[in-house]
Amino acid sequence: MIIGQLITKNLVSLPSNSTIKEVSDVMIKENVGSVVLKDGDKITGIVTERDIVNAVHKGLNLNSPAIEIASTNLVKIDYNKSIYDAFYLMARNNIRHLIIEKDGKCVGVISIRDVAKAFSLMIAEQMSY
Repeated sequence: MIIGQLITKNLVSLPSNSTIKEVSDVMIKENVGSVVLKDGDKITGIVTERDIVNAVHKGLNLNSPAIEIASTNLVKIDYNKSIYDAFYLMARNNIRHLIIEKDGKCVGVISIRDVAKAFSLMIAEQMSY
């Protein structure tokens, strides 16, 4: 199974100068676990649910710029790579989200949850034969 088959939602992104509160509001509204931060077409970071929880725990002002809590050392994967490649990258880099690129452009985000679900479906399919 290729990564591109796992994209189920449109990319959810906000400008890099968005606040932590704005990011959390969009996560709730769009029912997603991460939001990509961008300056124009350039990705500057990704904020995850875990980043929001850590910010709240540390007592950060929710009107602070979200880029302050974002992961900026982004790991990307090509749209045509396999879920095995995604799992390897996540494990090797100790991360839970990858930026999906197609023809050099960000087209989505894949989470460890997405990869686990895909593996489960593949195993179930193999067991049914």
